[in-house]
Amino acid sequence: MGRWDFAIVGAGIAGLSLAWHLNKVGKRVLILEKSAQAQGASVRNFGMVWVVGQPTPELQEIAFRSRELWELAADECNFWIRKCGSLTLAYEDVEQQVLQEFLESTGHSNDRVLLPKEAILSQFPFVRGESLKGGLLSPTEAAVDPREAVHALATCLMKAGVDFHFDTTVTNIETGQLISSNGEVFHADKIIVCPGPDLYSVLPKECDQAGLIQTRLQMLRLRPVDESVKPLGIHICAGLTLGHYANFRDCPSLQHVQDLHRTKWVRQIELGIHVLVAEHSDGTISVGDSHHYGRSLTPYRDDQTDEAILEAMDEFLPRENYQVVQRWEGTYNTHPKLPYWWKSIGESVWALNLFGTGMTLSFGLTERLAQEIM
Repeated sequence: MGRWDFAIVGAGIAGLSLAWHLNKVGKRVLILEKSAQAQGASVRNFGMVWVVGQPTPELQEIAFRSRELWELAADECNFWIRKCGSLTLAYEDVEQQVLQEFLESTGHSNDRVLLPKEAILSQFPFVRGESLKGGLLSPTEAAVDPREAVHALATCLMKAGVDFHFDTTVTNIETGQLISSNGEVFHADKIIVCPGPDLYSVLPKECDQAGLIQTRLQMLRLRPVDESVKPLGIHICAGLTLGHYANFRDCPSLQHVQDLHRTKWVRQIELGIHVLVAEHSDGTISVGDSHHYGRSLTPYRDDQTDEAILEAMDEFLPRENYQVVQRWEGTYNTHPKLPYWWKSIGESVWALNLFGTGMTLSFGLTERLAQEIM
């Protein structure tokens, strides 16, 4: 069946972005995907390139580079992208204090600014004004529609000469070769295993040894009820997000925010909910999400969890302006300390898992990894 320079297991954003880099430098690349097309975490997310949420200078740098490469890929592969920025809103004085501390700790870098209530309502009139204290405006974020972008990227790579074998489940990985469930053997000089949440099915022992944790979430897609509902044009979140992203962890007032949220958002804290809102090219918005952790997670979507997500969204974006058109659940792996997992697991064999930041870090990180393994 021939031999490839690189074989990649998984056609999600990790595998596709890695193949994109390798193809650019003339490597012969094969991608093996168990489904007819990518169906996992890469198409079940917000489509946010969330630069502001990265907690270290190195990850910020990777995220910035990733955004640049997303723009190049969108132009090359003809999918929608928007440099939209983000707005983190505060409805409590102590939340506003955390945003101030965050801005001071980052040296007012990247043109991020703290806006008062009046400026926010003037510039973003769709935001709820009741109890609004202010917010952090960041210009560094971008948006893609993951359902469109991932499949457009795969099609583009096919045209560029990357070989794909869909509906192909890899059951055995050895140095220099992979074997599928129907007995096909694929030969490659180097192998990268990156099937997203399915990594546990492919490399269970390695995942356990690494301390990876499986995460289940719920999300919704909403449509404006009529044309009077104005487009957002920006990513939006509010107070609950302060306790979720590690970029705020060193703010002195964060503990006070978390104490407040444990009484204000009881159900949301129990369900691991923080709310992000991302708008797509057709005017719909993706809203989520919840977080449940463990190895034997229930497959059943819970309406009460969806209701708790919408309740939290309603603090800053009126839910009566939108109707739910889709609901879904997703899964991904994570780790209590690592932002991603990259490891050599054999001679010329590596494993990669991007956890919940795949859209943000993918292109920038896999550019570095491609250079490393070449």
